[in-house]
Amino acid sequence: MKLKRIVMIIFMVINLNALSVNTEKDLYLPNESINVILTGMLGDNHDWIAIYPKDSSNDWINVIDWTWTDGLKEGLISLKGVPVGEYQVRVFFENSYTLELAYDFSVNEALSPVELSLEKENLNNEDMLTLNFSGMLGDDKDWIGIYPKGSSNAWENMISWSWTDGKKSGQFTFPSLDKGEYEARVFFENSFTLEHRLSFSVELIKEEVVPDPVVLVSNKEIYTTNELIFIDFKNMLGVNEDWIGVYPKGSSYEFENVITWTSTRGKIDGEVSLYGLPVGEYDVRAFFNNSLTKEANISISVEDKPVESTIYEDAEGNLSDQWIHVSGDFIPLLTNRGFESDGAVALVTQWTNNATQNIAEYHLPLNNSTQKVLEMDIGGVYDYLIPNKLPEQIGYMSHFSVGVEVVTLNGTRRMVWDSFLNHGDVDPYIRDYGNGNIWIYYPSPVEHVRGWYEDIHTWQHFKVNIEYELRKLEPDNKVVTINYFIATGGFLDNIKLSSH
Repeated sequence: MKLKRIVMIIFMVINLNALSVNTEKDLYLPNESINVILTGMLGDNHDWIAIYPKDSSNDWINVIDWTWTDGLKEGLISLKGVPVGEYQVRVFFENSYTLELAYDFSVNEALSPVELSLEKENLNNEDMLTLNFSGMLGDDKDWIGIYPKGSSNAWENMISWSWTDGKKSGQFTFPSLDKGEYEARVFFENSFTLEHRLSFSVELIKEEVVPDPVVLVSNKEIYTTNELIFIDFKNMLGVNEDWIGVYPKGSSYEFENVITWTSTRGKIDGEVSLYGLPVGEYDVRAFFNNSLTKEANISISVEDKPVESTIYEDAEGNLSDQWIHVSGDFIPLLTNRGFESDGAVALVTQWTNNATQNIAEYHLPLNNSTQKVLEMDIGGVYDYLIPNKLPEQIGYMSHFSVGVEVVTLNGTRRMVWDSFLNHGDVDPYIRDYGNGNIWIYYPSPVEHVRGWYEDIHTWQHFKVNIEYELRKLEPDNKVVTINYFIATGGFLDNIKLSSH
C-alpha cells in the first residue's frame, strides 16, 4: 500500500499541469451564461473551446458557441447561454478539430419548485424592494441575493442579500436600487448553486440629469519643439484625480502610451500646461478620477521650427550701454573668454557681513513679451584678475545668481536661478517680502562657479523656459512681459531671449 501511495504522489506531481476543463456548475437555466474553467492549456493563441450538443460530432456545423482562448493557460472563459438540453464543452488545440477534452453539462427549465414574486411590479429608484418567496428547503443557510442581470453568481457581483432563516415561504424587503436591470436569485445551504431567479427592472422616478460633455481647447494646433502647450478644459468631474494626458495620435489608452500628463487639480473648468514634446502628431485626452476612460480628445502637432532669438549682450568689442549698475563697487567689465578670442562680461560679486550677503546687483533691460526662454553662457576666465580686495582671486568668481523680473497675471515676480541651491538639493520655493516684492528661487540647470565646482576654463550653456518655471509653483499664472535680466555676479556671454 505504501508503494502504491508513493506512485500515486509521483503521478500527481508529474501531472500538475495536465489539461482539465469543467463548468462552474453542471446544471444551468436556459440562456444563462456558461462559465468554463480551464487549466493546463497549451497557451497557443489559436487554442479554442466550444459548446456542442452532447453526442454530436466535432464538425463545425455542430458548434453552438465558441471562442479563442487568446493564449490563456488557465482561467475562466464565459460562453453564451443555450436552450434546454444536454451539452458538452470541448477543448481543441492550435486551430485543429482534434478533441483534447470534453465536459458534460445540462440546461433545464425549472431547477427547483421555488417561486419568487415582487410585491410591487413597477419599481423606481426610491422604492424598497419587497420580495415574496416559497418552495425553499427550510435550511437556516438558504439565502436570496440581488444581482445585476447577466452577471455571474460570484459574491463580488451581489448587491444585497439575506438568509431566509429556515423559512420555506415568506417575504423580505431589500434596499432601493439605482436604475437598471436586476435579478433576485435563490441559493440553498450556503452554496452558489442557482436554484431559481426572477428578473426585474428599476426606473428613475425623476428625469436623469445628463452632465455636459467635457471640452478641451488648445491655444493653437501647431507647436514648435519644447514649446509650452496650454489646454483649456471645461466640465471635468472636479476631483483631484481628474487628469489630462498626451498620447501619440491614434494610440490606445493604456497608461504606458502616455508621453506627458498633468492633474486638473480638482477644478471643473480651468487651464493646464504641458511641456517638452518632440516633433510628432498627438492626441490630448481628458480622463475622470484616475481612470483610462476617455472623456474628450483633441489633436495637436509639433514641428521643428527655427529658434528666433534676441541677443541683449554678446560682449563683442564692447558691452551694451543698457547695463544698469544697481549696487556694489564695480561696474560691468569687459574681458575675453580665456583661450577664446570673443568677449564676455565680468560682473563682480561682493560678499559682506562675513561672506553672508552679496550686495552686488546688475540689471539689463529686456522688455520682451513674446520670447520667454532665457539663455546665456556661464563660465570662467582663467587668467582674469578680479578687481576686489582679494587679488589672489584670479579667474574665480564666488557664488552668484542670474534671473529675470517679469510681469505676470498675478503681479510682478523676480525669478532667480542659483547653483548654490543645487549643492543642498533644494527644491524651488517662493518668498513674499511684502508690498508686492515676491521672489521665486530655483536650482540652476548648470553650475555657476568656476574654480571650485567646475574647471576654471569650462563654459556651459544656461537655458530655461521662464513660463514653464513660473507654472511649477504658480500653475494658474502666466508671464505677460519680461522686464529685465538680473545678475549678482559671474562671467557671462550671449545673454538672450529665445522663442523656444
